[in-house]
Amino acid sequence: MSARRTTKIRHSLGAGGTFRHEPPRLRTDADDDEQRHATWFELFFDLVFVAAVSQLGLALARDPTAAVFARFTALFVVLVWAWVLYTLYANRFDTDDLIFRLAKSGGMVAIATVAVDVHRVMEGHGGTIAFALGYVALRGFLLALYGRALYHVEGEARRLAQTYLVGYSATTALWLVSVVVPSPGRYVLWGVAMVGDFAIAPRAWATLSGHSVVVSHLTERFGTFFIIVLGESVVGAVAGMAEVKLTPDSWIVAGICFVVALCLWWIYFDLADTSVVGRGALGLIYVFPHLPLLAGIAAFGEGTKLAVIAAAHPSLGAGARWALAGGIAAFSLSLAVIHLGAEWTTLRDRTFLGRIWLAAGALVVAAAGGRLAPVGFALLVVGGVLGQLLLEAFTPRLGAASVVELVPPSVRTAPSEALTLPNAVEGGRPETESEST
Repeated sequence: MSARRTTKIRHSLGAGGTFRHEPPRLRTDADDDEQRHATWFELFFDLVFVAAVSQLGLALARDPTAAVFARFTALFVVLVWAWVLYTLYANRFDTDDLIFRLAKSGGMVAIATVAVDVHRVMEGHGGTIAFALGYVALRGFLLALYGRALYHVEGEARRLAQTYLVGYSATTALWLVSVVVPSPGRYVLWGVAMVGDFAIAPRAWATLSGHSVVVSHLTERFGTFFIIVLGESVVGAVAGMAEVKLTPDSWIVAGICFVVALCLWWIYFDLADTSVVGRGALGLIYVFPHLPLLAGIAAFGEGTKLAVIAAAHPSLGAGARWALAGGIAAFSLSLAVIHLGAEWTTLRDRTFLGRIWLAAGALVVAAAGGRLAPVGFALLVVGGVLGQLLLEAFTPRLGAASVVELVPPSVRTAPSEALTLPNAVEGGRPETESEST
């Protein structure tokens, strides 16, 4: 075995070692000193990705038809999945050295080029070849990083890097081939490539025994991306409001939707359970639902903009209703799935059931709220979200067993024992997870 694979090599050049060279190594919670947080460079990377996401949202707001909603959902999943792939690599192998930064910078340039043409794809006016080539370049830099990791690591880490490198090389080849295949075959190849990517992830996570990820880093990365997308939604709504003459109803709808955004933030960061992240390959229950969750947040922002602009009309159009309430439904249903992955929960958990009912109610309002005035529609939405926030905030400490059934007398009379249960929760979330989000 090459010495370069068995010895940590760290060379520094420049003030403070800013141009250092440190080969990749496997980083998981198994390391005693592995309490990691997002780096400033990762935040920069996120902002470039959100630029592409914002272009999707703008195209959706311009023409919120069923066909455009379908394109928005598909392209959003494709783009955010690429962000997930880079995040998972960084979680396992990032040493934040010069080579990593240069490769990731190349990925940022690639996603920026994708953002330029993505509106044409959304509008159905071409741009698919440029999109596919930009996406291939984005994935190419990631493959180079996995190739570097494969060269330097051993054991389980080597098998993990090899699984990703071989699998994602095959699916990236499908994206490249799609460039010369006319539509609709091009879209079929994109779909097959995405299904392949999703199938690779569980197999890769299963190669690591015990600790699969650094929980503190992964939950912070997803939380950071969530807050950026949510913030971008607010920025987009404000920008849309600045372009039209606002009525008193517009201000009321805007204020209501801001309260909704605040509740979404509150539920996600204070009440969403993240314990499933540390459960090996089951941690993917946390990763995959974030795709529709983030899409819902982006759609909600565009729905807010449409609702504010149309506040003086007798009712909201279908596009505004589905973006606003449908986005809430996607958010709530995704959190319900993540919540169900916690060790301590059950199908009778009040938090889980509340999220399912909120999603169902939002879909009903979106479908049947065509005769409601914009202010009335917004009040229904904020009522449901605020009610869910209060429901989760007042969920009893013992969680699932105590919210539907009466707490057994033995538990009620022995609170000190109840507080030491390994699955006891505070505000709907295990105590051990309070720092990871």
